[in-house]
Amino acid sequence: MDQKTSYKQWQQVLEVNLTGAYFVTREVVADVIQWNLKESIIVNISSMSRAGNPGQSNYAASKSGLDACTRTWALELASRGVRVGGIAPGLIETPILRHVSDEVKQNLLANIPLKRAGTVDEVWLALQFIIECDYFTGRTIEVDGGSAF
Repeated sequence: MDQKTSYKQWQQVLEVNLTGAYFVTREVVADVIQWNLKESIIVNISSMSRAGNPGQSNYAASKSGLDACTRTWALELASRGVRVGGIAPGLIETPILRHVSDEVKQNLLANIPLKRAGTVDEVWLALQFIIECDYFTGRTIEVDGGSAF
């Protein structure tokens, strides 16, 4: 447990990752109902760290909470024609990864069975599946190369 995480740091991460998603979804659903839309999709962006990652209790809690919301909202909103899905990326080649040292990056890659980071195009394929598969709801797709933290 990271005993140096302040209440403010804890709260900021939950506000962005969980509370923000809740309020955005609440407003979207209100519009879906008001406009009597027959089919809608909500996609939450989770993380492989949702299962727990040392030093990231606040982040893991926020993302696992978002996964619970994904399932709950799917159950609550299906009768309104709203499907809800989630995507949990693992290590993905993004600009932030450029700031990680080679040594740290190699350690991260060693824990991925495919021995590489994913691409944004591979995350897009998960999103595309959620959009195109009308029978998909209430689940989070892991795009992680088989890794487990």
